[in-house]
Amino acid sequence: MRGHVAERSYDVGTWATLSRRLSPYLDVTLALVATVMSVLSLVSTDVAAIDPRLEPPDPVAVIATAIAGLSLVWRRSRPVASFSVFTAGCLVVTLTDHYIGLLSVVLLFSLYSLAAHGRRRQGVIGLVASIVVFNVLALLDVPDLRTSDLLQAFALLVVAWAVGDAIRSRRAHQTERLLVAERDAAAARDQAARAVVEERLRIARELHDVVAHSMSLIAVQAGVGGHVIRTDVDAAERALDVIAETSRKALAQTRSMLGLLRDQDTGPTAPPVQSLGDLGLLVADLRDAGVEVALKIEGTQRLLEPTVELTAYRVVQESLTNVLKHSGSTQAEVGVDYRDDGVDIEVSDDGSGGRVRVGVGTGSGGHGLVGLRERTRLLGGDLEYGPVDGRGFRVFAHLPCSSLEAS
Repeated sequence: MRGHVAERSYDVGTWATLSRRLSPYLDVTLALVATVMSVLSLVSTDVAAIDPRLEPPDPVAVIATAIAGLSLVWRRSRPVASFSVFTAGCLVVTLTDHYIGLLSVVLLFSLYSLAAHGRRRQGVIGLVASIVVFNVLALLDVPDLRTSDLLQAFALLVVAWAVGDAIRSRRAHQTERLLVAERDAAAARDQAARAVVEERLRIARELHDVVAHSMSLIAVQAGVGGHVIRTDVDAAERALDVIAETSRKALAQTRSMLGLLRDQDTGPTAPPVQSLGDLGLLVADLRDAGVEVALKIEGTQRLLEPTVELTAYRVVQESLTNVLKHSGSTQAEVGVDYRDDGVDIEVSDDGSGGRVRVGVGTGSGGHGLVGLRERTRLLGGDLEYGPVDGRGFRVFAHLPCSSLEAS
């Protein structure tokens, strides 16, 4: 069965390729064949036996017949011009009382081409014009045009136009479907590209938050350990313990996110998503690093949506990391206010790093506060940050959450 399908597909593909290659020569071949056969019909027919009023062929009739036949070269590229020239050639032959012969049959093909490759209005005008011309010729009593011939000609003209119009409609429908499919494919590609970019930005934000926070703690503890290693061995050991634990956590989370970049399933070893319930551990890490953090929670505590929980945690984490890196302060306050429409997060300190952190957040040199703004915007929230009274620094975020789960 597969062999038959493959063979049929190969035949269709071969035929389509052959058709495309021969298409430029098709109309030329048809025009030459129609011209030769029409001229032969004109010069070889005993016109006296058909209608005594018919004139024998002369150069005018031959040239007009040849021009009519050759006009089929434009039947697809310029259908209106082709049909007009063909009709004019037929009228010259008929009005000079010559035998129209095979041109009467080729006229049906010319009308079909006009209806198939021109606009619908042009095809209708061609059909009406042909019927009117035949009526006028009948009134003029031209040779070889009886009443029975007239009725038959009308029927054949209508059939030729109908076939051409049906093919034109089918082609237009297929073209429209192709355009719709191309637009859908382009939209799908754009959506996929946007999804890839958004996922990369999300992973970049996660990596920044994990690495920046962990490296800040490690750097501080390494400095403390190096300072007291000869005078206070216990403090140096505590600093090394904090460095080791922080390194393990950062390494586990970094491996998990690198697995996502490689489209790997991180499985059960993936670290859990942080939430507001983990703020106690975060505050403890900062206290070990020498920053006394006061954590204040107001409102009814409840479990928010996972994305809101993670974003709120990252706001506090990045803000405390900046306190550790830039402020020079040993004190900070973290406020969490559960509201009916979401949660408010506020982190402040009284250090001297306000000016530096404004530059980091707004310039191209840092990504922490910029990443927080992106996170909050994705959730439809707001983020504000800046120095307080020219000295301290404050970060405030409102994260909306319409559907809250009871804890």
